[in-house]
Amino acid sequence: VRLRAFTCRHNNIHNMKTLLYFAALVCLATAAKLPLGEEEEFVLPPPKPYNFGFEVRDDDTTNYQNRAEASDSEGRVRGSYSYVLPDGYVYTVTYEDNKDGLGLKTVVKKERSGIEVV
Repeated sequence: VRLRAFTCRHNNIHNMKTLLYFAALVCLATAAKLPLGEEEEFVLPPPKPYNFGFEVRDDDTTNYQNRAEASDSEGRVRGSYSYVLPDGYVYTVTYEDNKDGLGLKTVVKKERSGIEVV
């Protein structure tokens, strides 16, 4: 009985190795058929200007927030968003990316809102 169990396990290992070799052979054959022509250079289309925004003013839930953003034909982006948190302060974040390689510039302001948040 022990010899039979060893033989069965040995056959399973042999079958698994055969399957892996076959899968590797299929992958190599598929890769060999791929064209080796020159790669096309991907060119990004020019940026499209956009402008959007929204505002929420819900006195029942004291949910106050807004956002505005605009982009120009050069891909420069500027915008801001603000919200009132339970601490009663309005937080305003302004951001700008001039596409000058310096990345996104942000400024965060915290101001007393005068709103009692429920």
